[in-house]
Amino acid sequence: MCANEPFAKSGETSTSLSLHSRQVADYVRSVARAYKCHWQQLLGEKNAEQLARALVIAALAHDLGKAACGFQRSLQERNFRWEFRHEVLSAALLSCGNLDDSTKMLALAAVLTHHRDLNDSGLLNDACLVALPEPDILEMVLRKFSEKARELTTWWGWLENFCGKEPELQHIVFPEKPEELVAPDMWVERLKDEIEGIEMFADTRANELLLARGWLMAADHAVSAGVGNFNDVLPRFPKPPAVRPFQQRLASHTGHAFLEAPTGSGKTLAAMLWLENNRKHGERVFYLLPYQASIEAMAQTLEKALGQEYVGVVHSRALDYAFREHFEVSGDYETAARLAKTETELNRLVHKPLKVGTPFQLLKWFFGIPRFEIGLSEMIGGLFVFDEIHAYDAHTAALIAEMVRVLRQIGGRCFFMSATFPPFLKSILEEALGETVREYGITRDEKDPWTRKLLAQARHRLRWHEESLDDLIPDIVKAAKGRNRVLVVANRVAQAQELYRSLKGKIQDVYLLHSRFTRRDRVALEREIIGSLGGLSFTNVRVLVATQVVEVSLDVSFDTIFTELAPVDDLLQRFGRVNRYGEHPGGVEVHVARGYNANKLRWVYDLERLEATLNTAPADEAELSVELARDWVLSVYKNGWTEKELDRFRSAQSAFRNVLKALRPLNNSPETGEQFYDMFQGVEILPRALFEEYDQYRSHKQYLLAAQLLVPIPIGTFWKLNKAGRLTRLNDGTLVADVAYDRGLGLLPEEIDLDVQFIA
Repeated sequence: MCANEPFAKSGETSTSLSLHSRQVADYVRSVARAYKCHWQQLLGEKNAEQLARALVIAALAHDLGKAACGFQRSLQERNFRWEFRHEVLSAALLSCGNLDDSTKMLALAAVLTHHRDLNDSGLLNDACLVALPEPDILEMVLRKFSEKARELTTWWGWLENFCGKEPELQHIVFPEKPEELVAPDMWVERLKDEIEGIEMFADTRANELLLARGWLMAADHAVSAGVGNFNDVLPRFPKPPAVRPFQQRLASHTGHAFLEAPTGSGKTLAAMLWLENNRKHGERVFYLLPYQASIEAMAQTLEKALGQEYVGVVHSRALDYAFREHFEVSGDYETAARLAKTETELNRLVHKPLKVGTPFQLLKWFFGIPRFEIGLSEMIGGLFVFDEIHAYDAHTAALIAEMVRVLRQIGGRCFFMSATFPPFLKSILEEALGETVREYGITRDEKDPWTRKLLAQARHRLRWHEESLDDLIPDIVKAAKGRNRVLVVANRVAQAQELYRSLKGKIQDVYLLHSRFTRRDRVALEREIIGSLGGLSFTNVRVLVATQVVEVSLDVSFDTIFTELAPVDDLLQRFGRVNRYGEHPGGVEVHVARGYNANKLRWVYDLERLEATLNTAPADEAELSVELARDWVLSVYKNGWTEKELDRFRSAQSAFRNVLKALRPLNNSPETGEQFYDMFQGVEILPRALFEEYDQYRSHKQYLLAAQLLVPIPIGTFWKLNKAGRLTRLNDGTLVADVAYDRGLGLLPEEIDLDVQFIA
């Protein structure tokens, strides 16, 4: 680094202002090349070219205000606070340029807001646009601006020289002295007036401002994190020797598509072939799944096929997921934590071309959370795979449908797939997409042997029982003693725990899996179960008692199942964990208990949907073929949502449309951001018995290991414990629950642990 120029960054590897600015400019140039065709489609050719030019100008100019001696001092002296927004000086310099008005406004908007929103009080005051324009207040802010501008004197010649060497900045006409710079209050006021009357996504200017701010922030973050190049390359997914007919058809399909195909038929390959055919250049790919466990499994599959440098995991527990992976390899906390944080931050950047996450990782940007422009900019022209689209409730389905409506407007292309895909859900998505969508699947007129075998073979034979699941314990024991590996699925955690306790006293090698374990214990359990069933460990899992988590979280195969009644699509997902790979060619029995406690189950499922599942079900001992299962789903969902579900759908749809209508570029929306986070009605608690271990981790600053000891609970359980006075909040905000915890049973919220000391 040259000693005769200002810094942009401090630290172990200080970066010069010129190097950082040019790297950010190179990054946005790469973005413009990758997104050119999508910007043209969204903005028109002329406006797309204007945006690309404005972005390079903004990238080169965004940090010029850092040349002020006070800012340079703050980089060297940690305790010194400069107390002025450097981007205001950058904007003042840029406003001296002889640019056309529209381009200048775009560049200024990006520069002014690449750290703070346009409504930030500190930014507005430093730009001399004050809320109360009294003469004495105006005089004070103008004097402060002049003083800060004068601090550019030391590097004034360097600034003139730098801008003179950059063709995109040669339009800037420097005043004789820095104190002659004019505050950018006029430009700020114009921007505030402009965004007030525009509608996001429908208005070209709104989209330009969105992209200008989003991509400058994204580029600045990437370069600051050491990522010098925008990665627009995505390797091809490896193909097996034989590609199935429906996969071949999707490999040549352009545009939106639906796929309905049984579990294990190759939907992932079909999606990747569709992606390869539809990807135009450097636009991003989003592979979306409903559950964290299935996200992690899919990420591992894609990382193995494409390379970890191309696949990013983005969900609320991404750091936890990355830490576990690295800690298992290194065994050293500091190394694992450092690598996990680096990896997670890299995944959050726009760098990796394929991201695996939940739809909520995209939805949050539409709620106007801070820096939402980055997320929306990345989604322009994107490719979106919605896997297991059947799995969402009415509220979430409404949010997804409205998001899809916007994705269509900004050039997105969507691929929806599921093993069970009700027609009414397809209609909702088609309405959002504004067109009839081509449907793909496995049809009986296929001539290839694989398809004929799949349709002819019934992996499961339905067995109905009038009793409740609890009454079937003797049958479960008999099946397990007959050397079958048995899956038992209950709809509630407490019920699963009781079943486990009952079976544990009658047979050996019984395991329990549900969502009320600590993160550490649940991961260990899942790996132990998968290892046993896959022949990779000495553990013998004879019976697994589980809740709905087994529907998507485990890639395993049992010999039979005993399950409580659930909606048809959930039942079929559970059956998919039995004879999963066709290891029993003649099919196996799947047992369903018809008896259930309506008062308890109505908090879990819509009772109307349960009754429809029963009333349309195939008869006892029916061979459950692919076609029969599909007919069952069609019958249950022939009328679409139930009345209660429809109310939730419409309510969520209306509320989200209002959120979208209020969205404006350059400003986040705290109110709607809170609405987004309020949707996640859950809390994490620390069982009191684990406090000592938690406290030890915290005292050694091993915060990620401490977080492994938390247990998620529903909001209803939280209020129940809180009302009973069984919650204590630690100084770090963690809630300690006065409840029992057992590594075999998980959390026992009804039981108080009397063997642990009270925490003062």
